[in-house]
Amino acid sequence: MLPPNARTLSGATDAAQHLAAIRLPSEGVVLPPPGSDAPAHLLLIGLQSRVACFHAGLAWHLDARHYVWLAPVAATTLRSATVRPADLLIWQFKPSCLPDAFLPFLPAPDRSPAHGPAPLTPSMETLILALRGCPVAPALRTLWGTGKLIELLTLVLPPPADASPAQATARVLHPALRAVIDYMAAHLADPIGLPEMAAAVHTSPSHLSRLFTAEFGHGPTIQLRHLRLDHAAALLRSGQANVTEAAFACGYLSLGQFSRAFTEHHGQPPSAFIPRNNG
Repeated sequence: MLPPNARTLSGATDAAQHLAAIRLPSEGVVLPPPGSDAPAHLLLIGLQSRVACFHAGLAWHLDARHYVWLAPVAATTLRSATVRPADLLIWQFKPSCLPDAFLPFLPAPDRSPAHGPAPLTPSMETLILALRGCPVAPALRTLWGTGKLIELLTLVLPPPADASPAQATARVLHPALRAVIDYMAAHLADPIGLPEMAAAVHTSPSHLSRLFTAEFGHGPTIQLRHLRLDHAAALLRSGQANVTEAAFACGYLSLGQFSRAFTEHHGQPPSAFIPRNNG
């Protein structure tokens, strides 16, 4: 039974899937075992502080920015493991809300926890940020939330046992990174910064910075500078712009600053990239 302060983010308590944000009361929460009309799976996502979890004779901790997937066979008890309030998301769902192709991947009820506890990946964190600030109309939230549930479960599932090492470790660029790089490319001449970039892909500046650092080893503002200076070099090489025009096309209002940044990035001054007339 969820506490009175639970806030529904997707679905409804009597629906095939129900996502709620809660702050654990001091006495904790006991989620009843699944019955004929109850959801059969639980996905718990820690947001703030540590949560002590008890289920089917097992006990573990769910840390902030971690998740655990349960296929419960008994009641689940959740309590704050510290003196601080514990916030978390509780996603209850039935297999009936998932596409048939997904059903073979669901864990058996005797595997609990089925997956985790484990830290959220950057892709999961971006998805959860969207869930907590749902951008769609109320009438569409259940449909949208079910799609997000499928996306999140897909991220939780490990690669198949027979996957090759290349398949198991292949890295796909995070959707938020692809989107913000496209945004940068469309605004090379504009005075955009980290807040504008984060807003364009519906995430927070701090989360976007973490994504960039994890993927590229540097932040988004450095990535923007690299894109600008590479674009300037392409303009100069092709003869489409002189040094002043290339600087302005890439958002630089100071020729001195542009020249210093260009030389540091490319190892040569802008003038070295201008084609020579051999005629």
